[in-house]
Formats: sequence, C-alpha cells, structure tokens
Amino acid sequence: MREHAKVAKVDADGLLLDGGDRIAADAVAWTAGFTVPDLAREAGLAVDQRGRMLVDGTLRSQSHPDVYGIGDAAAAHTQDGQVLRMGCGPGGLAAACAFHAITARLSGRTPKPLRVKGDALCISLGRHDGILQPTDLDGRPRGTVRTGRPVALLKNAVLRAAGWYNLRYPAIVVAGARQG
Repeated sequence: MREHAKVAKVDADGLLLDGGDRIAADAVAWTAGFTVPDLAREAGLAVDQRGRMLVDGTLRSQSHPDVYGIGDAAAAHTQDGQVLRMGCGPGGLAAACAFHAITARLSGRTPKPLRVKGDALCISLGRHDGILQPTDLDGRPRGTVRTGRPVALLKNAVLRAAGWYNLRYPAIVVAGARQG
C-alpha cells in the first residue's frame, strides 16, 4: 500500500506513479476521498478545517444548540475526543446517538454522549468474497484481516439491515441502538 502517491497512468498491467515507479497488478481499485457539502459553513454553523460541523458528544452543534449534525457532515467524536472517520458505520452510530439525545432532551432527561470503542472496514468483493479489517477509530488498520465468503455474507447482512430492515422496522432499530 502506498498512501498519498500520485498515479500517472493505469493500464492492463498495473499502474505508473507520477514519480516513475511502476506497480504491477492484475486489478486496481481506484478510490476517492470524502468531501463535505458547504451547507453547514454557508448556514453559519461552526465547522472544522474539512467543513464538518463541530458537534458535542450528543451530536448537537457547538455554535447552534438547536441543530444536530450526523453522518459525514459532522465531526462526531468519542468521549476522549477522538474524531470518528467518515463512513457508513460511524455515521449510523452517530445517527442513533443524535436520535436518543433529541428524544432525551425533549423529555427533560440528560442525554448520554456517543460511545464508540472500535471500528472496522468491511468490503464486499462480490457474493463469494470480502475483506474485514478491524481499525482504530481514525481508520488506521489493526488486528487480523478476515477474508472469504463469511465476510461477504456479513457485509450482505449489514447492507440488508441498513436498507430494507431499518426502513421497514424503525422502532426495532432505534431500540437496538439504545444508549447504555
């Protein structure tokens, strides 16, 4: 893996880096980073250097306490201050936390902050293969990589739950995301 390398060309044999190094490969996965819409900044909300809304531990805007931010547009963080990576996993946890914070405040209770202890990247490579990489909260790889059909089945189950099941049975999903 080479981070921050500029690619000059991709061809049938691999890729050529801007500095002249050649990397042979049977397949190349070209990925792109995340960008944040300018909506929060343009609305006058406090944002970080990437344009993500600055939020407290319950996902409430630090500059406008009646506004909540979730997903990739908010700089959600753990109780020890670690900002979560952008992605569907952390975004889903942040959404559940914001939901509970809003309902707690509306009922006069003190909401609990977001608690995340670990993360993982799970990538499907078709129906029969996948990669599961445990990571630190900022996305740095750690632990043992898992591959194969079990990972593909796990990713498929996650996608089904996040799509079909969550929309069909939102009360169960909310109960499952309850803050402890």
